[in-house]
Amino acid sequence: MTPRCTHPPLGPAAKAATRHRTVLPRLRTERLVLRAPELTDLPLWTAICTGDEAALVGGPMSAQAAWEAFCVYVAGWSLHGHGLWAVERRDTGALVGFVMLGLEWEDMEPELGWMLAPEARGRGFGAEAAMAARNHAMALFGRGGCVSYVAADNPRSARLAAAIGARRDADAEAGLPAGTQVWRHGPEAAA
Repeated sequence: MTPRCTHPPLGPAAKAATRHRTVLPRLRTERLVLRAPELTDLPLWTAICTGDEAALVGGPMSAQAAWEAFCVYVAGWSLHGHGLWAVERRDTGALVGFVMLGLEWEDMEPELGWMLAPEARGRGFGAEAAMAARNHAMALFGRGGCVSYVAADNPRSARLAAAIGARRDADAEAGLPAGTQVWRHGPEAAA
């Protein structure tokens, strides 16, 4: 039995949830749509957070911890003016992953992060979604106002950060646990 909190709302509550989601920024790229998250996106989020490569995103987590992380990023929209987007393919509507501008408990600065389903990797979707979110972040925070925290044992994310123009920030890394890379999205990334 799945917890009640993970079930999509019905009736007037469903209409209210839809209305609330419509005020969140919807970003479009050539192949993707970054849209407000829905409860129907939770299974993919949970699979990523509990799966074989979950250590790369701070896991592995329990299903409850994945739910709580999902809620933190969704709540960011109300609390900080930025948060989680679900990333869909424009041609099929298929959910391929998530991109977020978030602030977790230990974050010193707003973080641009990404999580893709394994089957969606290697197609450029991560970079395309991250660039759209990065450009949105530049409008909110200015150039250099957000970072990506990347574990040293996650070379795929480090390559993606570099590919979209982020640069390592040794000064920001100095106060963090060993193995945490800070990739700053600066002026050269705004092109």
